[in-house]
Amino acid sequence: MSAEPRLARVAAAIADPTRARVLARLLDGRLHTAGELAAHAGVSAATMSAHLKLLVDEGLARVRPQGRHRYFGLADGDVAHALEALLRVADGRDAGPAADLKRWQKPQMRGLRHARSCYGHLAGELGVRWREALLAKGWVVAASDGRYELGDAGRPALAALMPEGFAASGRVLYDCVDWSERRDHFAGPLAVAWLEAMLEKGWMRRVVASRELSVTPKGEIGISGLLA
Repeated sequence: MSAEPRLARVAAAIADPTRARVLARLLDGRLHTAGELAAHAGVSAATMSAHLKLLVDEGLARVRPQGRHRYFGLADGDVAHALEALLRVADGRDAGPAADLKRWQKPQMRGLRHARSCYGHLAGELGVRWREALLAKGWVVAASDGRYELGDAGRPALAALMPEGFAASGRVLYDCVDWSERRDHFAGPLAVAWLEAMLEKGWMRRVVASRELSVTPKGEIGISGLLA
């Protein structure tokens, strides 16, 4: 008998409801302790420990020891993109375009659709608008390999969102299909740095126990000024 296909093992790891909740939580791009993930999934610490071990063993999650704690996150961007793709499939399986639009217009979904984190970068309506505006202004330009880099005009224009010491040279951006908008937003090291800068500046705040991002009045001014 041949060995079990790797794909089947990975699919089985994702299919468990508790592990699926954990992976969806880790899509915010942050690191979480086992205790935080256990509380989020509604299981005991021992049960969560077993689930996390399996996710790490299958290459879906990574663990970072720090002091007395161990922090867990998604293994890499490839895992995040695969999960986003599965979310799109699951979300649209039983609904046509009209039903899909109606779902995202529900009050409890509007904030998540407007702005959310996707493995550390900005997604949702605002993420799509951000990408389209930066390309239209020429602040971001396409590279030959399908990725993107900062244009000459983009460096000074976006200087306030460039973390100190960040190396912005090279192809630091790429497309990521947005779960709710079905259009691309930017992913990649620079996209992550931009979101971190927006959070540090108080332009956005994280919504507790969610990937949703709330844009502050200060952020409305700052982001609108860049998108105009």
